[in-house]
Amino acid sequence: MRDLVIDADGHVVEDLNWIIDKVPAQWRELAPRMLGEVGGHVTYQLEGRIWRSRFAFPRGADNHNSAGGVRQSGGQDPQVRLEVLDSEGIDVAVLFASSGLLFALYETAEMPYLLCQGYNDWLARYCSADPRRLVGVALLPQQSPELAAIELERAVTEHRFVGGMIRPNRIGGRTVDDPAFGVLWEKAVELDVPIVFHEATISGIDTVGSDRANSYAASHVSSHVLEGMMAMLVTTLAGLADRHPGLRLGFFECACGWAPTWLDRIEGHYEFAPGDYKGGNPRGKTNKRTWLTFELEEPGLISTLEQGWEDNVCFASDYPHFDAFYPGAVKFVRDRLRNPELEVKVLGANALAFYGPRLGSLVESL
Repeated sequence: MRDLVIDADGHVVEDLNWIIDKVPAQWRELAPRMLGEVGGHVTYQLEGRIWRSRFAFPRGADNHNSAGGVRQSGGQDPQVRLEVLDSEGIDVAVLFASSGLLFALYETAEMPYLLCQGYNDWLARYCSADPRRLVGVALLPQQSPELAAIELERAVTEHRFVGGMIRPNRIGGRTVDDPAFGVLWEKAVELDVPIVFHEATISGIDTVGSDRANSYAASHVSSHVLEGMMAMLVTTLAGLADRHPGLRLGFFECACGWAPTWLDRIEGHYEFAPGDYKGGNPRGKTNKRTWLTFELEEPGLISTLEQGWEDNVCFASDYPHFDAFYPGAVKFVRDRLRNPELEVKVLGANALAFYGPRLGSLVESL
């Protein structure tokens, strides 16, 4: 197989109406419905209650669909997406939800389970335009680890998805190190697929730093990075990878420059409180079995690669979100790295290692 360029974290802009139409009629009154937008504040009705964004989104209701400052349609139209991939020099896009990240606002598990099923079915239809190049990651109903494991297996076996996604936040009263998630980690290992922690700035969800954020900028700057850091901390302390050999975890869309210093602090504290580390001494383990993505312009990229992460950092476009680097993302990365060996790893090989043989089998003919 030739060296591939793999977008490890792109997004779709799902058709929420299509998803809701697939929900059994008796549940639809609890489905999320957009009620309107005023001054960038977006209002939904969900679970029979009103949710309104605390801060105005920079582009209002189009916040997830204006990469490069111009409205993009590749998140909804797979044929346009394939043209975007060709123009950017990307062979494969691994795809995540946008509006589906709102499903974490539900307090009970039944409706998110139905919505995640509908979303994953919609994403499978989107990817069917070219299953070798458009590849899905399952959105999981985090409120119930048992249902999340069931939906992960369905999406992987029926739709050939290559992983599952949950948020790093506390959802349904559980942090991601809660023992109840053991059933999900076991299923991921059984299927040989990773689980990705993926943050999105949504008011009303328990988020590190939200109590000190008094603007959209403050909440968006802090939430992605701090939630990723906390997820790495608690999963390392819980010894998830030691208790579930083969488990691969991703901390995506939270940058990477913080990882060497943060991991050094995590590893160093084993000396002070070894009893807090359920998997024993973590030194030299975490950066071998967890993966990160990076912001294209972040200054810490090269340093992070040089400090033990060169095999575990992946390229991600974030297309078509409003803050995505588009057009020219791949060229920009190549110009930054100027190292053929690193280019091969960061632009593709690391993502193949992370997503594993299921992605490999999809792309082997490219």
